[in-house]
Amino acid sequence: MCTPEAYIASRVLQGYTQYKSDKAKAEDINNNAVANAERLRNEAIYTDNAFIRKQEVAEDQTALQKEKIQEQKLDVMGTAKAQLFERGIGGNLYNTVLGDISRQAGKETNVVDQNYENKLRAFATDRLSYNRRYTNQILSLPRAYKPSFMTYALSAAVDIGSMYMDNQAPSTPNQSGQTFNLTYDNYNPPR
Repeated sequence: MCTPEAYIASRVLQGYTQYKSDKAKAEDINNNAVANAERLRNEAIYTDNAFIRKQEVAEDQTALQKEKIQEQKLDVMGTAKAQLFERGIGGNLYNTVLGDISRQAGKETNVVDQNYENKLRAFATDRLSYNRRYTNQILSLPRAYKPSFMTYALSAAVDIGSMYMDNQAPSTPNQSGQTFNLTYDNYNPPR
């Protein structure tokens, strides 16, 4: 059995050591969370840039498709004008044929535009989804609060106090010889 002074010293040292250990663990958890958050932010930026590049590619493809439609329209209109001129057809029929060619090209251009707008909406939805996913991952990273030394000091003081109380000599019984046992199992009321 150790002396009370040795127990007090060991208990204070144990509390201080536990405090330093928990503080280092909290700092480690927070440092890991910061590093993971930085990695997730970089991934989010990379993903967002990938969506921007996809949008730019879709824009270029749409412009190319529209250009092809315009080239086909001009080619078909030129061929139709030449054939109509060779046959000597003019007037309303001439205007109707050329109007049909322009309307068909306009419908194809509208389809290309609608597909492009749908792609843009899909990209915007996906960007928002990935943004929320990365944000939720960052917000769910574990964070630890640095411990307070007072908690460990109080715990050590309570242990020291209970050890002191346990090692005190029992009090002498009163002069009447009457003792009370207040446990629930063996409660004997005084007579």
